[in-house]
Amino acid sequence: MSVHAQSTFLQIPQTSEPVKKPKGLGIHRTGHVTLFSPDPAASADFAVRHLGFVHAGHDDDGRHYLAGHGPDAYSLVYAPGEKGLQAISYIVTDAEALEEAAAALAKAGVAVTRDDRTSRFRQGPSIRFQTPAGHPIELITGLAPDVPVAASTRRPTAVPAPIASDHVVMRTVDMDAEIAYASTTLGLMESSRIQLPDNSPLMAFFRANKLYHCLALARADVNGLHHVQFTVKDGPAVLEAHEAMTRNDEVEILWGPVRHGPGHNVAIYFRDHVGHIMEFSSEEETILDDENYSPQRWSGGDHRSMDEWGTFPPESFM
Repeated sequence: MSVHAQSTFLQIPQTSEPVKKPKGLGIHRTGHVTLFSPDPAASADFAVRHLGFVHAGHDDDGRHYLAGHGPDAYSLVYAPGEKGLQAISYIVTDAEALEEAAAALAKAGVAVTRDDRTSRFRQGPSIRFQTPAGHPIELITGLAPDVPVAASTRRPTAVPAPIASDHVVMRTVDMDAEIAYASTTLGLMESSRIQLPDNSPLMAFFRANKLYHCLALARADVNGLHHVQFTVKDGPAVLEAHEAMTRNDEVEILWGPVRHGPGHNVAIYFRDHVGHIMEFSSEEETILDDENYSPQRWSGGDHRSMDEWGTFPPESFM
């Protein structure tokens, strides 16, 4: 190639697509998860000593805030109360987006609770509401990059090292109602389903942006939390976390390492101080072209829907 031809090639203008505005309520990604604990201080101490979180502080209401190794001020909160989920907090881009979400919920007839308090741990207003199954959701403003948080975070040196919260899986009795709510009112996009022999959904996975899921629904006899996920940097970080936690008699490992079919993420599952099921995972699939993506369908009878490497979860996990 001549110098002139090479110079001409290099001068071809480069274009970039503008960041697309999220659909529905404008949810961009998961921000943090708040769990109830009878002893938030003890739960926070356990998360620091054994799970790799960083204690960011506590407030006058007895909540303890735990940061991962990413850019968020905190990713996990323990609040005083019995075991369970207080809220999944999802991020919208700014105050204007939050007001638009509140107006959309009001128009849909959804009861909303607003909190305009500002403190060390709350830098702006929030709104809270519930899905038809009673799953508690909070919308807040925060960092909304167009790249998954873990991908743009330097690999931590600590082990284990959760970076950010990316999804939550909820037990759900009425799958049809919750799936409809997720795709319409919340405005999330369906990534896949695991189906029973009659094609009814056993699980459904929804995304807000590029990352495969920020919310998953699992058919169950009761409504409530199944597990909370936190992303680590990469596949080796999952294996390193598993090795470290396996050597620790105080951490109950439930399942893994596994590689899921839906999402293709490498994952391990364990319990926190209270007994909540938690997941550390990485390499979750990213979907770059919504227009040309077709939601996947998996058979519940196909072991790859659980683990491409051939294991099945124990009864205590299910």
